Amino acid sequence: MARSRRANAVVFGFDFQVNAAIVIMLENIEDLQSLRLEGNFEDIEIELNNHQYILAQAKAVEKSSSDFQNVRKNLKKALISLSEGSQKVNAQQLILITNSPNPLNEDVSRSIFWGDAHRSFLSLPGSSQELIKGYVDKIACPLDLNKFMIQILPFETDNDAERYKVVKRAVDDFIGDLNLRIPGLGKKLLTIWHEEVFKNGTKKDASIQLRKKDVIWPIMVIANDISYCDDKFADMFDPSAYDEIVHQYRETIDSCCERYEFFIKVLYDYNMYRTSKSLSENAFDFAINKWTDYLAEFKLDGVDEEIQKGLIQIILYRIVRNRIVIQNIKEGVKL
Repeated sequence: MARSRRANAVVFGFDFQVNAAIVIMLENIEDLQSLRLEGNFEDIEIELNNHQYILAQAKAVEKSSSDFQNVRKNLKKALISLSEGSQKVNAQQLILITNSPNPLNEDVSRSIFWGDAHRSFLSLPGSSQELIKGYVDKIACPLDLNKFMIQILPFETDNDAERYKVVKRAVDDFIGDLNLRIPGLGKKLLTIWHEEVFKNGTKKDASIQLRKKDVIWPIMVIANDISYCDDKFADMFDPSAYDEIVHQYRETIDSCCERYEFFIKVLYDYNMYRTSKSLSENAFDFAINKWTDYLAEFKLDGVDEEIQKGLIQIILYRIVRNRIVIQNIKEGVKL
């Protein structure tokens, strides 16, 4: 029984770490270069474009709203680990991120850690600063407390809506900042990020990182969902042909649309493509007339030529029709 509880605690802790990484990532998305879970330096490593790092120690408590027994032990361990990490890389910020609303287990500071608080060391009450200094003074090569912050991520209960509500809100706010109006995007994106960040943390080679484009690319793929197409373009095909192509070759479509370089190539070619027609007609014309230029991008040996033609035309049209959305996403995250 005790072993089962320990196993549950480990799984809960890793779940918290994955979600903590997503929240910190989104807070630094414009300057993000890469993300690594369980890296060489810390639980969560964010490398920034200036080659400095944000290092975070993730400490989860299963009954965070009522159990404060080990929070000071967690604080002490985090300070030691962050001190060690800050000796290895140029750290811009050092974070203890926890789900405890009372991470110092003291009455004087409890009220300031309400909700998803972010508290720098210098913003803490004097007694809290002294508590932290007491631990730091015992570390041979201590961290720079001017870079230290305690961040709260509410995360508790077995109810998914409650456990992930702050993470979901962070994702929804991020989508709102990009002015994207795609039904269900937040839910889809969080599911993808949960999987990708989790997988990253399970890889033994710490040099395997999630780059910014790896993180942002799923948004572009969802935004360009090939299942949706305006009637004018769909009417080019036999009534059932469009649905049949999309259904039968979904894997090929997804594989192609997940390739960043392919998107960039198509958009570059489109920008070079000039006709006297309107913008919407120009997109239509490009997809209809330029499809043969991309045959080499697909492995379609043995596929009927009309199917090849329709498949590539559909993909090209979706990409160029959504180029503004793609551009807004790239500019919004500085990709």
